[in-house]
Amino acid sequence: MWITQLTGGTLAGMSQKHLFNDSMALSLIGIGSMLGGLCIPKEYRRRRQHMKLERKRNTMNRMALLSVVIVFALGATSVALAQQHQHEHEDFGPAKFEPPTNYRQAVEEIEHRLHLIEGLMASKKLAEVHPQADVIQKVAKMIGQLALKDDSGVPKEAVKEVNIAGKDLATKFEPIDKAADSGDAAGTQKVYDEMVKLTETLSKYIPKVYSCPMKCEGETTYPQASDCPKCGMHLTRLKEHMDHEPKHGGVFFMAPDKFHHLEGTLSASSEFRIYFYDNFTKPMPAEKFTIQAGARPEGADKQAEKPLVMALEPGKAFLTGRIDPSLKLPITVKAFVDFKDGEPPQVFDFGFEAPSKEPAQAEGHGRNGH
Repeated sequence: MWITQLTGGTLAGMSQKHLFNDSMALSLIGIGSMLGGLCIPKEYRRRRQHMKLERKRNTMNRMALLSVVIVFALGATSVALAQQHQHEHEDFGPAKFEPPTNYRQAVEEIEHRLHLIEGLMASKKLAEVHPQADVIQKVAKMIGQLALKDDSGVPKEAVKEVNIAGKDLATKFEPIDKAADSGDAAGTQKVYDEMVKLTETLSKYIPKVYSCPMKCEGETTYPQASDCPKCGMHLTRLKEHMDHEPKHGGVFFMAPDKFHHLEGTLSASSEFRIYFYDNFTKPMPAEKFTIQAGARPEGADKQAEKPLVMALEPGKAFLTGRIDPSLKLPITVKAFVDFKDGEPPQVFDFGFEAPSKEPAQAEGHGRNGH
């Protein structure tokens, strides 16, 4: 009926069979249209999923590229920092030293470098610790073999102890280098104290040296404790490099040759003095040496430096000079000392935050630089 109405009655004359066939055809057309309508959202979903996958792949690619860039940047930064670190060390140059050939020389070399590090810490020059610590590391690695030599003076039963202490001392290079380079004064001091403790183990096995307390034989020494062949007094042990305490409350240094020692003092009236000592800290006549010096405010560059003329005092016990009165504490005195040993003058920086005071008066205010 509805078909007839839809077609405006044109199908009235058609047979029932024809009507049925046409009805089925129209139904199929309708179903096909419905199915076609359902196919549209399915295709849409497929394309949408494809786009999501593409976006995900693009995001992953961008992240991978970003990761590469970050890794490259970090690598470049690490290389730059490493180069900067190396350049900073190269600025001061490697520390010069002769590889020791016996146990005594090795321990004295280590003690010498520790004294220099102590001075650098006191002068707040942590960036210069590296070359000194490097020498200690190299010598400490040799100490076990040197202890095995017949003339080392190290008892056979103590060789193992010495070898362990030497190896442990060598491992302290990385920690003290890292702490010093980062400007960590407390960390540097901590590792330094550990190094001193290990060195004490090595030092106690240095062969002992004895001499007459009356000096009736001059500088003659003996390897064993006995009586002086001239005066009969019992020989006493000489402790080479064991005493580096300032004698006049000043700043104390041991020279790179490990023989000469010197102490700088500053009086309240701005008089600067330098005293000289040998390897046993015995006073030496100052007339043997010459100095070129200058004084500047602490932390100032060379342009702010004032010349400091040094002269021998009448008693020849020290060299003396007058600091420019325009300079105010704290100050640094840079002295080029010629020990007249055929080597170039050695440089020493004496830092003063206050005038020096004799130990009998008060504890010195100079910064120990040994």
